[in-house]
Amino acid sequence: MTITEAVEFLETGGNFTIICHANPDGDTLGSAYALCGALRIAGKRARVLCADKVSPRFDFLKKCLSDGDGVFPPEENETVIAVDVADAALFGGYEKEYGGKVDLCIDHHVSNKFYAARTLLDENASATAEIVWELIKRMGLTPTAEIAAAVYTGISTDTGCFRYSNTTAKSHVITAELMGYGFDMQGINHVMFDMKTRERVALEKEALNNIKYHFGGRCAVIAVTRDMYENIDPEDMNGVSALPRQIEGVDAGLVIKEKGDNIWKASLRTSGRVDAQAVCSKLGGGGHLRAAGCTLKGDFDAVKSTLLNEIEKQLYNNST
Repeated sequence: MTITEAVEFLETGGNFTIICHANPDGDTLGSAYALCGALRIAGKRARVLCADKVSPRFDFLKKCLSDGDGVFPPEENETVIAVDVADAALFGGYEKEYGGKVDLCIDHHVSNKFYAARTLLDENASATAEIVWELIKRMGLTPTAEIAAAVYTGISTDTGCFRYSNTTAKSHVITAELMGYGFDMQGINHVMFDMKTRERVALEKEALNNIKYHFGGRCAVIAVTRDMYENIDPEDMNGVSALPRQIEGVDAGLVIKEKGDNIWKASLRTSGRVDAQAVCSKLGGGGHLRAAGCTLKGDFDAVKSTLLNEIEKQLYNNST
């Protein structure tokens, strides 16, 4: 679907449910709340749903919804939109209810499964929030400072505050435009990139104390068990995913998080020498060239071995 067709589709609906992916990040949440706020400005009914607990540090995004948080019962004629969700399996607890009912998916992942009836996909966008911003402008709406802040949150978090390789010139151009709306960019940057809870500091300390190196130090692995992150802010756990890749000489940083009995969520961050998306897609997941994830079942040693096997293929097939 083209962006023009997506605008026309949004203009025909009146009652929207916007779904984020499980384990939500700044892009899925920022995109969802920005779009929700814009649809309400257009006189439509819209709400945001996420199956997993959302970090309190994202509470400011609800300011996009000046008339309430938008939690209302669904209606028979609801239009379902997924934002930043490459696969219906990523809906988490909402997969059963909405997995086969998505009318429009707005996304930027190369690994998108095209599960929705309509898909607006831009693989060159640094974040889904970039696409949402274009939609809002094409609809002829006047965004609020709060909507601009939500879009900025999506772009800045998915680009690592403009440090990651997916950052483009367009990312900076859009951000310059967003700054004209007068939101507190410095405040968002502090909350998203500088602030750490005491619980996160303790978690990082324990995680780094147990780090393991493989392939001559080119791969670093951190295991995170449930007892290590129990009762902490979900966003604190997301921050741990970047730790192993920050170590000098590491081309593949892998965090393996225990999600349940013999269920593990792997988060892979890589240099240009390892295609993270290629590794994770072979194991049922997906993502981007340098950041991807997947979920595996089995005991920890078996799961780790499976992941390392795929990483090794990438490391030595792409060695320079």
